[in-house]
Amino acid sequence: MYYLENSDEELVYDKHLTYKVRKGDTLQSVADQLGIDSQELRRYHNIYCPLPDLIEADFKSYLKFVILASEETKAKVKEEVLKKSKKVVFGSDYKIPFLAEKSIKTYKAKYTTEVSSAVDVIEMTIGVKWLATDKNKYHLFEIHREKEIYVNGSPPDSVIQELEAKTAEVLYPLKIVVDEFGKWIDIYNYNEIESRWPKIKKEVLDYYEGEVAETYMEQTEYALENSDTLLESLRSDYFLRTFFNGIHVGYTGVYSFETEVSFPLEKDEESVFKVKQKIDAVLDDNDLIKIEQKGEYVDTGYDVIYGYAPWKGNFNSVYFLNSDSYNIEKLNAHCNIEYDEPIKATIEIELVKKEEN
Repeated sequence: MYYLENSDEELVYDKHLTYKVRKGDTLQSVADQLGIDSQELRRYHNIYCPLPDLIEADFKSYLKFVILASEETKAKVKEEVLKKSKKVVFGSDYKIPFLAEKSIKTYKAKYTTEVSSAVDVIEMTIGVKWLATDKNKYHLFEIHREKEIYVNGSPPDSVIQELEAKTAEVLYPLKIVVDEFGKWIDIYNYNEIESRWPKIKKEVLDYYEGEVAETYMEQTEYALENSDTLLESLRSDYFLRTFFNGIHVGYTGVYSFETEVSFPLEKDEESVFKVKQKIDAVLDDNDLIKIEQKGEYVDTGYDVIYGYAPWKGNFNSVYFLNSDSYNIEKLNAHCNIEYDEPIKATIEIELVKKEEN
């Protein structure tokens, strides 16, 4: 057995690594000598050879050379095969485990809201730290939010924006309860948050005055009235709603199911979308697990009763999870409703730092 990098007999073979066919050689015997699957040997040769030299059941009697894949090509093919063979490792019942223990992560969050023609973009950095897990698999997380917030690319530059940012400081650090599926269900440190308010309130009133400031004081104090009102107020928090969305569930043997997703898109109420939630059974090119939710707005029907056309809307989200820890590394969510004033919201969250205790 011997190889030729070049051949003087057939110019077309000059560009390829080749094997010179000897008397008695067959497709199978050459494949065995080279340690190559016979079907793969034939497939690669037939891609590049002149039409008369196609290998069918076996070598033609006049065939002089067999075109071989170079080591570089073999490596690329092997890499592609390995990528395609990297399957998601599921728990029992095709469940994606929720493994949050001992993790400290920092994320960049970007929220884009569009109401009619008005567009606002808010950017911030948010820390997520696991604290504990009880015997019922409920997890305790601590959420930190950096003070630096950017509105449309700049620090808050209006009284309203500044008041929003300042009064929100009372919430952090925020401790929340998350169930075994990764869904946020409750606030843990209401009393701590309430105790911070007098100091924050004094700082606000020392710097701001007037009707706008008083309005924000009233709104904040209403939210802090008790744990239930605070929980209800935080329902509109885009990070909590998308990041702790309960995607660590069972996906069945067909890797998808239908469900409903609610999202705080409309003022003072939840928008409901009927979605198909699915998971790719194979890791993506970055070795991440991909989970998607896609569906349409569920109209209440009241508009039809009063003679109006039903509202329409869509919800689309995609999550990328680390294939070892099953933790979220990146997510993008977009939802919209088309009615009197079209409303759209886009949430982009991406991991920027991960530390392990």
